[in-house]
Amino acid sequence: MGDREVDRRRVLSLTGAAAIASVSGCASIAQEANSDPNRQTGSGTERSTERTANASSDRTSDDASTEVHPQTIDEPDFEFPSDPIPDGSTNPRYPTIGTAEETLTLYGNWKCPYTQEFVRGQLGVLIDDFVTTGDVSIELRNVAYLDGEPYLGSDAPRASEAGLAVWNVDPGSFWTYLSYVFANQPQERYEWASTDTLVRFAEQAGVERVDRIRQAIRDRTYTGDVQTSADRAEEIGISTVPRVVYDGDVTAPTVDPEATRAQFERAANGESETGDGSFDSDTSDDSSDGSPSDSDDRDTDDEDDGDDADGSDSDGSGSDGVDSDGSDSDESSTFSISVT
Repeated sequence: MGDREVDRRRVLSLTGAAAIASVSGCASIAQEANSDPNRQTGSGTERSTERTANASSDRTSDDASTEVHPQTIDEPDFEFPSDPIPDGSTNPRYPTIGTAEETLTLYGNWKCPYTQEFVRGQLGVLIDDFVTTGDVSIELRNVAYLDGEPYLGSDAPRASEAGLAVWNVDPGSFWTYLSYVFANQPQERYEWASTDTLVRFAEQAGVERVDRIRQAIRDRTYTGDVQTSADRAEEIGISTVPRVVYDGDVTAPTVDPEATRAQFERAANGESETGDGSFDSDTSDDSSDGSPSDSDDRDTDDEDDGDDADGSDSDGSGSDGVDSDGSDSDESSTFSISVT
C-alpha cells in the first residue's frame, strides 16, 4: 500500500462523518491543480496557447474561449442494467435505479475524475449485489455548484442539466448515457460539456428524442433541479465528490470503499435508525425558481418543445485534475481543442 493511501486511511481513522463529507475528492484535486499551472495535458489532446481574454456579453457558454470536442466517442467497457428502474407511476425527480424503498444517494459530478473512478470501478458491482436483488435503490445527484460558483468549470451545470434532460425524456436510456459520458470523460480542466457534445453522447448511447434533449439543455429547463441538489449537498456538508449518503452517514467510496459497501449492507438489511433512509428522503420538493414538477418533466410523446433559445451558464473556469493514482484522467480518448 502506497504512502498516499496510508495517509488517507490514517485521516479516515481520525475523522467522523462530518469530516468525510469534505475530505479528498474533486475539491482537493482542484486545489492541487490550481497550485501547479504548468502541468502537462494527457495524450490525445492539443493544448491551445492562447485564450480570449474578454468575451462579448451576448456570447453563451457554448462559445467558451477554449473548447474541447471529442473526435471519437468509444463504446464503454462497462455497463449497467437497464432494469430495474422505477416505472412511470413513481416519477422520481432525480435519476434512480432500483425499486426498493431503502435508498442511498450518490453525490457526484459529471466532470470529476474521482466520480468517474467510482462509476467505472465500484458502481456496477454495488448495483449487481444490492439493487438487482431488490434490496436497495440508488438515487444520483450531481453537485454542479460549490459555494455558489460552478464546480469544476462553467460548463458543469450544463452537464448536470443534460443528464436530467436524458432522465426525463428517455429514462430507460439514462444509465447507458451515463456510461458513455464517463467512458469518454475529458479532463475537467477543459470546458468540454457543450450542448453539441452532450447531444452527441446521447446519440451514441441510443437515447431517443435527442431534439427534445437539445432543447431542454438550451432552455435550461432543469436549472432549478440542479441548484436544489447543490443546496442539499451544502446542507449535508458535502464539499467534494463522490459521496454516498444513507441514514445520516456520509462515506467517500474512492477513499474507503469498505465503508460504502457497509452502508449498502445496512440499507439492504433495513437498519435505518431514522426510518427514512438518508438525508435526501424527500426528493419531491419543488425547486425555488419554479422549475417543472416531476409529473410535468417526464416526456411521454415526440412533440417538439419549441424554438431554440440558447441559455448561458454562470461564469467560471475549469480546474486541472488528476485521478487518485496521480495520472491524468481519461488519456485514452481523442479530442480537439479550438480557440475562438
